Amino acid sequence: MKSITKQNDHRQQINKAFEFFRNHLSEKVSLEELARNCGASQYHFIRIFNAYTGETPFNYLRRERVVQAMILLTETEMSVTDIALSVGFDASTSLNKAFKKISNYNPSEFRNLEKDQRKELIYKFSMTPKTKEIIMTFNMDLEPEFITRNETFIYSTRAVGGEFRDVAPIAWGKLLEVLPKIKIDLSESSFMGVGSMYAEDTKKVCDYQAAISVSESVELSIEGLSREVIPKGKYAKFILKGSYDNIWIAFDKAYEVIGNLGLELADIPCLENYLNDPQVTPEKDLVTEILIPLK
Repeated sequence: MKSITKQNDHRQQINKAFEFFRNHLSEKVSLEELARNCGASQYHFIRIFNAYTGETPFNYLRRERVVQAMILLTETEMSVTDIALSVGFDASTSLNKAFKKISNYNPSEFRNLEKDQRKELIYKFSMTPKTKEIIMTFNMDLEPEFITRNETFIYSTRAVGGEFRDVAPIAWGKLLEVLPKIKIDLSESSFMGVGSMYAEDTKKVCDYQAAISVSESVELSIEGLSREVIPKGKYAKFILKGSYDNIWIAFDKAYEVIGNLGLELADIPCLENYLNDPQVTPEKDLVTEILIPLK
């Protein structure tokens, strides 16, 4: 339990760092300020950040600035100098140097590429080294099984925000905090992720619940836990094997398959159903059901 809680704490610190970088992309950022914002010492923050991303904080920031410059070169007519200043470089020469080192192109050469090629490069360089490593180990059968699930009773904690990968660790952190207060036998329960998405003032909002399934008769009264029912429904079930870090890649791939098959999505949450205990199961042997709701 402690190891899982610590992993969630670290993930939340990394998410805070990503958010800090997004909000201060055009500004000078100090390591001291960054670590303080994430609630860690400078030494531990560098170690945690490198472990989760495969690069140092400032290599990450430089790459993100180049990626944002790529996006502006693709979507706007801004000059290279204006783009450089808007993404945090002090001059166009600094952007040129970083751009060339990362992509082997200078900004003008990049702008002259075909649009599809530019988009491919943006996607490629948006990934951290760790994400690229994870993709190399991605293991999911892309032929779904079509099933009907009966209604499921859950108790859950919730987090809401812009991206599932950002809010999910927060929800799981909350659940792990209250888990010791649950005194019933959970041996027949499943740990589940429940995700839905909606628009609010033209912005995408991700609503994520970290949940435990229970029998209908179970009644809990614990602050921070809410009881809900996942309705009976049809799902496309995919089986993901390996690291939980692959969950969001798995959902992207699953929705791509559903789109290619021309299937219509139902207006109920998507689910991930965890079939192993990560405290006793080697990471490579973890199995997770990815469940996409269908009409």
